[in-house]
Amino acid sequence: MSKKRSEELLEWDEKHMLHSLGVVGKNAGFIFEHSEGIKVKDADGKECIDLASQLVNVNLGHNRKDVIEAAIAQMNKTMFISLLRGYASVPSIEYGQRLGEVVPKGLDHFLFTMTGADSNDCAFKIANLYYKVKNERRYKIISLFNSYHGTSRGVGGASGVGKGRMAECPPCGEHIHIPNYFCYRCPFHKEYPSCGIECANYLEYVIDNEGADTIAAFIAEPIQGAGGFISPPPEYFPTVREICSKHGVLFIADEVMTGFCRTGKMFGIEHWDVIPDIMTMSKGITSAYLPFGAVAISEKIFQTLNGQFFAVGSSESGNPICCAIASKCLEIYKEEKIAEHVTALGHHLRERLEKDFLPLPHVGSISGLGLQVGLDIVVDKDTKAIPGPDFPDLLQQRGIEEGLYLRVLTNRLFIGPPLTTTEKEMDEALDRLYNLLAKVKVV
Repeated sequence: MSKKRSEELLEWDEKHMLHSLGVVGKNAGFIFEHSEGIKVKDADGKECIDLASQLVNVNLGHNRKDVIEAAIAQMNKTMFISLLRGYASVPSIEYGQRLGEVVPKGLDHFLFTMTGADSNDCAFKIANLYYKVKNERRYKIISLFNSYHGTSRGVGGASGVGKGRMAECPPCGEHIHIPNYFCYRCPFHKEYPSCGIECANYLEYVIDNEGADTIAAFIAEPIQGAGGFISPPPEYFPTVREICSKHGVLFIADEVMTGFCRTGKMFGIEHWDVIPDIMTMSKGITSAYLPFGAVAISEKIFQTLNGQFFAVGSSESGNPICCAIASKCLEIYKEEKIAEHVTALGHHLRERLEKDFLPLPHVGSISGLGLQVGLDIVVDKDTKAIPGPDFPDLLQQRGIEEGLYLRVLTNRLFIGPPLTTTEKEMDEALDRLYNLLAKVKVV
């Protein structure tokens, strides 16, 4: 019997391809070839609902013709213009103007990048340059355990997910990690709200002990992404914003995953009326149609850097095709009222999860906002024990069998479908997921 085409391709893949955050010489065992709307199809025709938006970045769904047409229209004008050494392009300026209308107040100064890791790396460089210009010796970056800010050498040390493996580079600079916000598994063994938001106040303890005059920035995701879609208590970000301002530490909001309506707001940090000093973006900025990102900085930082040589960015910064796609995506986010749709659908999702899923013996907690919701899968609810290391691959494989493309890390199951998902489509996906979780063996 001849092999299926997918089997031949996967065999070649295992022998020749390297997969980031995977094991060398192995792949997941399935291969996708087509996608449309909220569904992906493998090389043999098996169709799955994309319940993870791939890497939580296909915000507007797969294969949108209007986005593709915007890219083609720009290619018919010019496919590349360099922004290095002060040159400018119409697409980058026009997108910057449009982006300036939706970012938090005062953050309408931009550097365009390629990826989320690139955005965060540039943010760190900007923070370092800011203090260099001010003649202050601040170089340390504080981030959270269980955070994710990328795998490149400049930011790998700031990521708290898989900290030992991420830091094998070794990382550049000095990165300090502090406990994250996760009430279900509080690192201080306290309960909200009697805890006094110790996870936030601990930031000040670390700043005092490290020396405020050595701390350049504190970076955090409004909702921890790769760490499991973990949302903070409402007092968290107002508290850390106050602490950063008090000690002259720049606050960087990593909106790579939460940005562009994922949580029901254009940017996740807006849920708490907090304005960061620097904000990083990627993923939903182009709905993953091409690699692109941005860094937004405050007026204070821009004026401090004004007149200085700026050695941050790369050849692809402000790629005109990416800018055209980003402009079209922003138009769609606004005209189709995606944030409002996500808010309504997010409420429906949360109601179903709390009613149907939380009573299941292996669902310990639900966290997140909008269409960025995570389930904590446990062996036992009393002990909150985490399943063994084979569990993520098992659940993802069972998901494919049920017609679901899932993303699972350790014991966290991610629910982050395209933001264009309808209520009917969401219910279909949840019905399949319930069938899976109701019968899966968790050990």
